Amino acid sequence: MGYVEPQNRRNVFVDYASIGAAQGFEFVDRVNVGSVTLARCILPPNHGAHIAFSKLTIAAHEGADLPMEWCAPESDRLRSTVIGRDSVLLADAGVPVWKRWDRARGIFAFAIDESFVTRIGEPAFDGAGTGVIRTSLGAADTVLEQLSAVGRRELDEGGANGRLYIEGLASALVVHLLRHYGPQRRVSALRKGGLAPAQLRRAVDYIRAHLGEDLGLVELAAIAGLSPHHFATAFRRSVGTSPHRYVTAKRIDRARALLRDAERPIGEIAYVVGFSSQSHFTANFRRVTGLTPSRFRRSAD
Repeated sequence: MGYVEPQNRRNVFVDYASIGAAQGFEFVDRVNVGSVTLARCILPPNHGAHIAFSKLTIAAHEGADLPMEWCAPESDRLRSTVIGRDSVLLADAGVPVWKRWDRARGIFAFAIDESFVTRIGEPAFDGAGTGVIRTSLGAADTVLEQLSAVGRRELDEGGANGRLYIEGLASALVVHLLRHYGPQRRVSALRKGGLAPAQLRRAVDYIRAHLGEDLGLVELAAIAGLSPHHFATAFRRSVGTSPHRYVTAKRIDRARALLRDAERPIGEIAYVVGFSSQSHFTANFRRVTGLTPSRFRRSAD
């Protein structure tokens, strides 16, 4: 234990919208999808600085174990923590946290706009507000680790699953954070029913009309007049699957019909039905049908 040296009170602000390095924070890879950013960063040795992020950030350590000294916000009490691979740092948007480490390190960051946190949090907790997310470093939290791992895979694939999938992950993440790291432990409001018939019809009709576009959870929820978190839960109860998987299945259904036109390129079909690339289309088509698009086309002849 100890106290932070005043001369080490350097300030660093990491802006996910910036195209350059943020005072040594180098973005190696980054995908911005709506209100969510997935990023991989390389950080140089840090001899002591207050570091703040432009978005709510869940940062998973990548690499060998790393000793780190840090102070919680509004505190001079120095803490020492060994950060292992996939250990998670949790920091609210704009809240500076003093940290120090002695060698370069890599992190994967799952970052969410404050506006999205509010949009998810207030309806999910019956208007109780969101408040500040408590800073945490190295805490054992399997949910955060698992969601970070899924986000990392999505970054590696260039955001191939699209906005609907990533916003679904972010929604689950926000509810977990508010429930366990908010100013007080909260219980989310229970919504046991599915969508009303009119809500489901509006959502399904909208999906059908915009299948080739990059659909988002926020816009589908707005069509049904619900918060994104409640919409995703109610949609699953009504349909038996998540909005993302439902949309993927409908895209595959449309692709089956288009593949019967032997003159139409498979790459063109992939984009027409809303997939980000031919390879992502092929992987999803094979998962659903057991065949690649080209084999399906041959079998349909």
